[in-house]
Amino acid sequence: MKKKETKPNKKLRLSPCSKSLSIFKPAQSLAKTVAHNMKKLLSLIILTIFFSFKSQCQEKINYANLLEKCFTQNEIKLLNNGCEIFENEILKIYTNENIGISYKEFLEDIQTMQIPLEVFENKKTTEYMNNLKKSELFNKIWKIYKKEINTEIVVISNDDNESKPEEEYFQIKRDGKYLNCLIENCENQNLKELLKAIKEVPDINPAILAIALTNEFKEEEFNSNIMRLIIAIDFYYELKLNLMK
Repeated sequence: MKKKETKPNKKLRLSPCSKSLSIFKPAQSLAKTVAHNMKKLLSLIILTIFFSFKSQCQEKINYANLLEKCFTQNEIKLLNNGCEIFENEILKIYTNENIGISYKEFLEDIQTMQIPLEVFENKKTTEYMNNLKKSELFNKIWKIYKKEINTEIVVISNDDNESKPEEEYFQIKRDGKYLNCLIENCENQNLKELLKAIKEVPDINPAILAIALTNEFKEEEFNSNIMRLIIAIDFYYELKLNLMK
């Protein structure tokens, strides 16, 4: 009888080197996954820090700080808060990379009195004005005036027996602490002269003042803190105040 030939079993034999590579393949794959996830996490952290920093920079408005010698810290904070609310509102409508140009465009609309209504009809500025009216700061900025038949400007009396004026309105208090402090701390001589004119000449039309600012001052001058403070308080909030009467 012939012996049955048995074929030897063929087995794949790995060299020591091949065995080592097969062990490290899962580890390499895991390392790539971890590295990819770490990159995504790092990108997310960087973006979070960037937008957080950007937000903080945008919120930090200190235009009124130049009046620190004249007002309390709470009053300065209240003025800065008003500037911030105003700026956020106008930037929704006057969109420019340079914020100063947005301020100038707002003044240009005052010249023709074609200001978009949504600039004034918003909750935040109304709430701010109501809070400001309750503060002592309000009376340091504005005064109620009236026009008699002979068009002379006189201060309204608190006497209830006096006849009601034909027209009454709020205007920057010409002998007030706010205007005097602006003049005292204004380094721009042309702007200082304009502030003095507001003090000396009663009842100047806001449109005329807006024309003077847009025509006489360069675009870069609208980036100054005092210019933005004046546009916010003397123009925007004064107009809103008279609309709210």
